[in-house]
Amino acid sequence: MVIHRTRALIAPIMLPGLVMLAVARPATAQTVPDAPPPAAKAPTAADSAKEPGLKPKSTFGTTLSRAESRALLGEMQQLTRTALARSRAAERAGSVSEIKTAAGEVLQTVWGSATARGVGEVDEVRHPGWKERWQVNGGEWAASYTKRLGTTPPKITDPRQLGVMGRGRAVRGRLTHAGPDRATSSPTDTTAVAHLIASLSNVVGWTYMSEGLKGNEMQPRVSLTHLWDAPAEFWQSSADTGWLDEVFAQAVNILKTDYGSDVAEARKHAAGMRELLEKVLNGVDADKNGKVEPKLMEGGLNAALGAAGKDGL
Repeated sequence: MVIHRTRALIAPIMLPGLVMLAVARPATAQTVPDAPPPAAKAPTAADSAKEPGLKPKSTFGTTLSRAESRALLGEMQQLTRTALARSRAAERAGSVSEIKTAAGEVLQTVWGSATARGVGEVDEVRHPGWKERWQVNGGEWAASYTKRLGTTPPKITDPRQLGVMGRGRAVRGRLTHAGPDRATSSPTDTTAVAHLIASLSNVVGWTYMSEGLKGNEMQPRVSLTHLWDAPAEFWQSSADTGWLDEVFAQAVNILKTDYGSDVAEARKHAAGMRELLEKVLNGVDADKNGKVEPKLMEGGLNAALGAAGKDGL
């Protein structure tokens, strides 16, 4: 209340002063030259990190030819069918040991020859390191990061030694970098490529190796930040990190669980692994419209192969 009363008293006093200033102003307008615009600020690493868009640091797969990419896609489909048949057999297995053996084979199918299981009642699992999984050597980031941790190259670079996952990431790398020999002359080709990338990403994950700022140093970061317009359902699904990761987790779960002699429980887990592999292969009708389409959260490897055929890959 005091503030309102003070304003009411001051206003009549200030107004005549303002009028006097207006009267004293010369009639001729004075032009003041515009101030020069401020110099543009050079973008920093932090600014670049905040920009949306797909900026993968890995160049894995970018040198693949059309024929090589097509062959890898076909191998992904065939390997998944083989793993699916093995999982179905495990559902009918007569011993826990047989089911664990099947899980180990599925694990190697997903992550390749570098994956191995340990020994004992509770199996330990060894799989390729992050440099192999993302095909980077450390030199993609800040000089200070490189100085501290070095630039040791990945031990395995052949996608065929990295299982279904490695093949898929290699093919997606070629597609997202838009190799020069890919047909892009018609809208149909572009649409087919988008469908292929979406279906493939559902399988291997929409994540990619990017970078993030920690202090003043750019360091490796697995990122999803290019999907700014993804629906809320996507973030609640498992397509973001990829359906193959689910298969991997289920196989590891079977290997590490001490079932004792409870074959029935082990069979249930084998059935879960089978269901996940079916999703990898056939996709899922996420929007419940009666069909599986080659798009985000729906298309699997079969849809990816169909889109590849339309693209001419």
